[in-house]
Amino acid sequence: MKIVDAADVQQRPRKAPATRMIEQIPKGMLTTRQVAERFGVNIETIRRLARAVDDEGKPKFKAPSKAAQSGELIIWIYTAADVAELAEYFGERKKPTKRGRTTK
Repeated sequence: MKIVDAADVQQRPRKAPATRMIEQIPKGMLTTRQVAERFGVNIETIRRLARAVDDEGKPKFKAPSKAAQSGELIIWIYTAADVAELAEYFGERKKPTKRGRTTK
């Protein structure tokens, strides 16, 4: 250990652990929030679909098929196949543009 003057110490702003994990997610994979934004729905809708089961108690969807975990912190990850599965569920829903209009 080395003792130095406080004026010589440069503190770096720390990011939250979840933020650091999200920044490390590979391209092409999305978080639950990003999937909700992609389909223009509330994040709780995506969470509800992830927990949905059929009459036999089997999951209705495979999505999310991946998760990032650090200790007790879990971030659910959606692959391109997961997004395609949800796109099929949402049907012909158009992706909203930045101005809130739908694309054709």
